[in-house]
Amino acid sequence: MKKQKSGLYRARVKIGVGPEGKDIYKYVSGRTKAELQAAREAAVAYYITGEGLEEDRLFGDYATEWFEIRKKPFVSASTANNYRTTLNRHLLPLLGDRNLRAIRPVELQNLVNTYAGMSKSLITDIIGTLQAIFSAAKQDRLVRANPAEDLRRPKTKPPAEKRALTEAERRRVEALFPTHEHGLYLAVMYYTGMRPGEVRGLQWGDIDWEANLVHVQRDVDYAVGGRAQVGALKTAASDRYIPLAAPLRALLEPARQLPTAFLFPGPNGQPLPQVTARRMWIRLMVDCGLADPIPEDEETCYGSGDIRGQYRARITPHAMRHNFITMCWEAGMDIMLTMKLVGHTDYETTRNIYTHLSRRHLDAAQTQLNAMFGPAPESQNRATFLQRDKTRNG
Repeated sequence: MKKQKSGLYRARVKIGVGPEGKDIYKYVSGRTKAELQAAREAAVAYYITGEGLEEDRLFGDYATEWFEIRKKPFVSASTANNYRTTLNRHLLPLLGDRNLRAIRPVELQNLVNTYAGMSKSLITDIIGTLQAIFSAAKQDRLVRANPAEDLRRPKTKPPAEKRALTEAERRRVEALFPTHEHGLYLAVMYYTGMRPGEVRGLQWGDIDWEANLVHVQRDVDYAVGGRAQVGALKTAASDRYIPLAAPLRALLEPARQLPTAFLFPGPNGQPLPQVTARRMWIRLMVDCGLADPIPEDEETCYGSGDIRGQYRARITPHAMRHNFITMCWEAGMDIMLTMKLVGHTDYETTRNIYTHLSRRHLDAAQTQLNAMFGPAPESQNRATFLQRDKTRNG
């Protein structure tokens, strides 16, 4: 221990031995002997015993570091965007300048409770992100316990009911396939049940013309700013083959191009940009009667000539996927086969949709049964009685 000209006490701590057999030292200092001893203990804990000591870290700084190092490199672009949105919109504005060690469980539960009545997915994302951040902070020995570990989810808004197209809507949609500028984009969704990102990632080489199969093997996600990028599929089950329906083949063959070309390219042959895809969808929905004009007094962030500020689609591209599953069910297709065609990871996801459809048809069957076995109208009852009386009397 030696006092420097600066007035600080300074000492060195041996933290190991180098490859050449020389000792490795870490120098520590403090304004008093007590501070120096604390610094010495901290160095021993950090470099030798591996225990570490709690540090003063702001939630915002640590959460950003957690995202960049522990999440972003290992997830798809769309999942990374989801984490980024959760942090930027919901967590950093409220907790960003707080010390990690000062945040208490009751405070986090109160934060989560303010989202009561909102969507289940949003609340799940907020809770999951908090739990993951504080779990990492605990592993890094920045906090002694995870204050988000036992967070409870408040009541959520019921999810919007997914629906298939009606017969009339199917006919209007099908009419666009051969005539509309973007009809082929809609047709691929309709006839394959692929996720929108999978459709945008489809290349001509993915179509096996001899076997009549479409190989789903890539996805196009969007990074910040809507920039398109080819990424991995959502799950391992998403890598699959889908039979090429005859009507779709008839539409695709005349447009056939080189194997590496995207079916629906953006500028310079790159994947379709996000803005372009959204505009295409709205135009398609307007032309098949599945979009509504946006009221003139409703403010939007789009320019006067942008169709996104003029119309609002009643359904999303994902509705084509739900419609495909519905049509498979209506055709009596085995549920396990449907599961493979749409790339669901587990049986329950597909079964839940089939169960929903079964309930809908059971309700319709109940109406029909009530009509069949319910009391006949009075006039019909009287006519039946007179006919029976006439028969008895010869």
